[in-house]
Amino acid sequence: MNKKNTPDLVLFTLMVVLLVVGLFMVFDASYARAGQLKYTNGDSFYFFKRQAFFAVIGVAGMFAAMQIRYWKLKKWALVLLGCAIFGLGLVFVPGLGVNVNGATRWIVVCGVQLQPSEIAKICLIVYLAAALSAKRGDIRNLRELALLAIPAGIVIFLIVKEDMGTAIAVTLTTLIMIYMAGAKTKHMAAAVGICFIIGVIFIARESYRVDRLTVFLDPFKDAQGNGYQVCHSLIALGSGGPLGVGICEGRAKLFYLPAERTDFIFAVLGEEAGLIGTMILAALFLSFAARGFFVALQTKDMFGKLIAGGISALIGGQALINMGVVTSSIPATGVPLPFISYGGTSLAINLFSVGILLAISKYPKPTEDYSDEYSIDRRRNRRPRVSGNMHSSRPSSRLR
Repeated sequence: MNKKNTPDLVLFTLMVVLLVVGLFMVFDASYARAGQLKYTNGDSFYFFKRQAFFAVIGVAGMFAAMQIRYWKLKKWALVLLGCAIFGLGLVFVPGLGVNVNGATRWIVVCGVQLQPSEIAKICLIVYLAAALSAKRGDIRNLRELALLAIPAGIVIFLIVKEDMGTAIAVTLTTLIMIYMAGAKTKHMAAAVGICFIIGVIFIARESYRVDRLTVFLDPFKDAQGNGYQVCHSLIALGSGGPLGVGICEGRAKLFYLPAERTDFIFAVLGEEAGLIGTMILAALFLSFAARGFFVALQTKDMFGKLIAGGISALIGGQALINMGVVTSSIPATGVPLPFISYGGTSLAINLFSVGILLAISKYPKPTEDYSDEYSIDRRRNRRPRVSGNMHSSRPSSRLR
């Protein structure tokens, strides 16, 4: 049996830093509002304690995931896909779905509020990795690509009904995984075009989504209406300057900036830590995503390679979208900042996903008990685009 490696220490360290920063920022951004809300009973630590609770669950899940021989997840791919679709469907069941600020994205299980779309993300990544690895890196035509994408389309459709921003992040992750698996460039161009057209249709069907596009062009034109969040986000970032006003000294979180502990927590950091602080956090996310793709490059098994790439793309993509919204670089969407924004399900699932990523880093080569005929060393067809250093004694070949 091939000797396993130790988990990737750089990736683990980056995750710990992001987690610590996130826990502190949740407290920093939420304590003022938490002390004023009725359902918190005036407890300024209310949101911090809940986030810390899910952090403990997530860390436990991460260490559990690190013990999994990741290739064993392949046989559960269809089950996980079914669970994802079922969970997303529960949101629309009267009495189960929970509406918060006009959005129905949550369900309550045993008194705990969960967001099924967060769970669906990792389930879909595992399914796509299994389905794409079964093609042996050889997606020959658009029909094959469409058949692979239909299950992902169902999941994304259900997520769109709940949250357009998350659906965009999942769509980008799906496209990246398909490209990594070896889809032809012309097919990818067609897929991107189709996704763009469908996205425009979904946006046009909802007036509030059209309003977000209008506000994006000039948020200060309606500063007290639809542009209120973005305007106060930009004010907070501008107030921070290069060095910030000081940690815990920000004013935007004091009932000026909506969603200060969730979607716009990056603006709180920008005001208090300044441009330098935001750049450091952005560099941490960039390093995390890059290291995740490095793990994918080093993994010779196609299934593991695609999971590693999918998780890295999802976390990095969500961070990029969130920062783009907060800086008004892209229209507003409801995408939280991974590890940083308040949200128990999101934090726990992200940590569990990192555990899978670390498990993959332990086994860059499949062990002898892994008999998957689709591992990169064994397949004879076209290699995926993220191929890594093969060191194979058999000469490689391109698609004939």
